This record gives sequence, C-alpha cells and structure tokens, in this order.
Amino acid sequence: MTAPKKPFFSIVIPVLNEEKALPSLLADLANQTSQDFEVIVVDGHSDDKSVEKAKALTSKLPSLTIVTSDVRNVSVQRNLGARKAKGEYILFNDADNNLPNHYLEGIKYHIRVTPADLFTVWCQADTNKRSDKAIATYLNLLVEAGYLTKTPGAFGAMIGCKTSKFEKTGGFNPKVGFAEDTEFVRQGYKKGLSFTVFHDPRYVYSLRRFRKVGMLKITQQYAILNLKYITKQQVDQVSEYPMGGAFFDGDEKTAKMFSKVDSTFAKLLKKPKILDKISALLSLEEK
Repeated sequence: MTAPKKPFFSIVIPVLNEEKALPSLLADLANQTSQDFEVIVVDGHSDDKSVEKAKALTSKLPSLTIVTSDVRNVSVQRNLGARKAKGEYILFNDADNNLPNHYLEGIKYHIRVTPADLFTVWCQADTNKRSDKAIATYLNLLVEAGYLTKTPGAFGAMIGCKTSKFEKTGGFNPKVGFAEDTEFVRQGYKKGLSFTVFHDPRYVYSLRRFRKVGMLKITQQYAILNLKYITKQQVDQVSEYPMGGAFFDGDEKTAKMFSKVDSTFAKLLKKPKILDKISALLSLEEK
C-alpha cells in the first residue's frame, strides 16, 4: 500500500469567532494554483458559526482538519496546530488574511531558492487607500529593518517555520500577551535557526484591528511620518509629530507598540548603510 504523499505546507489558522473572515481565506486556499498543502483550523470554542462554515468548505478543501483548543489563546492554538502538522513547512495564517491564487506556489519557489528555518513575507493593505498602503509599506519596512539589524521580527498573520525545527523554537509563548509573534521568531533566531524575509508574493493584511480600536488614524500618521524620515523629507515636529508620552495617555498597549517601533528605527540611525538599503526598497515601492 502506497503511503500518502507528505504535503509541503501545513497551513495553521487559529480561530475565535471568525465566521465572516474565515470562509474567505479558506476559499482562497481552495483556489491555490498549488494544492500541495493541508489546512489545520484550530478553533478556540467559538461562539459563532466559524466551525460550521469551515466544515461547509471541506468538499473544496479535502485536506481541511478542524481541531478544538480547550484554551482560547492564540499562542496555545498555534502550538496545537503545529503539533498536528504533517507538512515540510508550517505556515501560520490569521483568519482574516486573504491570499492571491499563486501565493503558495510563489512561497514554495522562494523556499527552494533560499532555504530558511523561519521566514515571513511582505504584505499589502486590504484597501487601495493611500493611507492604508502607507501602513502596509511601513510594516514591511519595519520587518525588513529588524531583519537587516539582526533583531528579526514578524507579524503573526504570516510566519513560516520548518516543521522539523518548530520544537527547537520553543513554540509560541502563551504568557506573552503582546508581540508573541516577534518573540517566537527571535527565540528561534537566538537558537541558531535561519530567518529570512520574502518580498513577494504578498498576502492581504487586514487592518480591521486598527479600525476597531481606533488606532488607524494614529498608525497612518505614524507610518507616513516615519516613511518621510527614512526618505529624508523634512518633518515639522510641532505640527506633524506630536508624539510625546502624553499622546498615548490611557492607551498603554499602543504606547508599548510604538515604543518598540521607535527602538527599531533608532538602530537604523546608527547604521546608515542599512538605512540606505531601506530607503532604496522604499523607492521601489513607490514606483
């Protein structure tokens, strides 16, 4: 009897009340030009119809497995999905991502050309608004800056990990409530795992969290100002950049996020060659 072929990717999707977003991502996966993958949805006891809607797509995604996590925690759910993975690489996806049809084929090509234990991929915004595109560009360059300064990080929306190396990373830490994705990548990197950033093909990154908590305008402003800084455009710190500590009063999580961002860009100041590389990438983005 012939053993079933091992999939190249195990797509792990942690889910909690995603009945609106999840079907769209699963449909994108069903339409991939390369079907060499399995899908593992890890549900945290959703209160809505997330599981029901996922099950409705099993005929289009025969590789779909739905697992229930006893704990509602994104790190716990990702780790559970990783332990179920049979593919050569695990690809962690957020349920509100969208993927172009050639996405997995493109990532597989890059891995064959540039093998890596850990990786992430540049994103694009979920609208064509200039301000939203600025956020996506900013996030991409932030990831690139971390990579070039050897302090790698990634967004949990899209992280790849060689399955055989996952245990060495220690997995995602359930006790880390903020930036657990970056902590996961850095722990693996510190333990000698290789990490890279692919620039394409790009997945669609949802900005819904920024919209929901009212951070969108702040992040748009912050992104545009830092992009101006990188490209050496003049910025009026009084009228354009009122980012003192009081600016984030009452919003500790937002302040913490931007503090981490500032520390990354502060490192760029000390490395002009890397700053020039980032600037060159930005000029390509704007063409």
